[in-house]
Amino acid sequence: MLSKPRIGSPTFSLVMICLMVLPEAANDKSLSDDLESSAGPNLPEEVLVHPTTGAIVLASVNDVPVYDVEVQRYLSRLEVFQGLPEPTLQIYRASVLSQLVRRQAVFAYLQSSEFRATEQEVDLALAEARKSLNSRGQSLDEFLASGQADMAMLRRNLAWKITWERYLDSYLTEANLRRYYERHYAQFDGTTRHVAQIFQGDPSDEENFEWDKAFRDTVLIRDRIQQGTLKFEDAVKQYSMSPSAADGGDLGWIEYRGPLDPRIHDAAYSRPVGEVVGPIQTRFGIHLLYIMEEKRGTVKWEDMVDEIRAAAASYLFAHVADRYLSDARVFYYGEEEASEMDPALVPVFHKEFVAP
Repeated sequence: MLSKPRIGSPTFSLVMICLMVLPEAANDKSLSDDLESSAGPNLPEEVLVHPTTGAIVLASVNDVPVYDVEVQRYLSRLEVFQGLPEPTLQIYRASVLSQLVRRQAVFAYLQSSEFRATEQEVDLALAEARKSLNSRGQSLDEFLASGQADMAMLRRNLAWKITWERYLDSYLTEANLRRYYERHYAQFDGTTRHVAQIFQGDPSDEENFEWDKAFRDTVLIRDRIQQGTLKFEDAVKQYSMSPSAADGGDLGWIEYRGPLDPRIHDAAYSRPVGEVVGPIQTRFGIHLLYIMEEKRGTVKWEDMVDEIRAAAASYLFAHVADRYLSDARVFYYGEEEASEMDPALVPVFHKEFVAP
């Protein structure tokens, strides 16, 4: 891997006007002249810098570059990242970069489909962007001269927005949304689940806690419960280190989203009632959950449509990205691909990256 300078820290308020939803992706010509002949992990330093804007290439997907200015632009938009220490910010920076890479793979597929944006459509969108800038006292030429993007980047962003919205309009019909809701109703209608846990951890001494051993032990406990050789309530008494052990591990009734670690909420709704789920690792320790009961919510369909549509859009994005990213040529230059994203930030990323 080449060692590249860190991403800069300018804000990009004007770029938000033009690039409403999505990062740049590919256009007909998949790579700028600078990168066409030498795409790969061992590109020379000068090739990894945009000749006009000075933006630095952090990754490429099928020879299409992903720049540092794109990552910084989205960090600026995701206000939750403001004021974080640099090590933490770097983790989220890697998550943003990974999302941009995944989106590039989605866009490459869509551009080869009937959902493709035409040059005429991009021209119209560019004219609207120009008007938006003018209404705010900024010309398009001044915006481009700022170095935040060049014309090719801007056109690719506009093409992605057109293409993605067309794809969503085609698939997110009322019938498909109702089918999605029927499979995932608990995420939307206020359904609650009664959950108990077996907990292994020592929040007062995290450094000396044997995480790997606790995880392995919890797997064995889960297997014994599932095989019928150990009852959950007996396992709580024998192994749980939580104060809730005195109440049979009872965590009470929880919703799909709530005050506990997001991993706990996700796990509690990942399996049917009556099943054991886990182990789940949080910053507190290792959890094994038992889904005891469920109460259906009462929120009406009409009040959930927007949320259902946003969730279905995220599902489609993940489905297409997983399908086509594995066949793509992906390289990272001086930046690492993110590991698992913090679940607490998943809704924020979904809102910014795959919103209709």
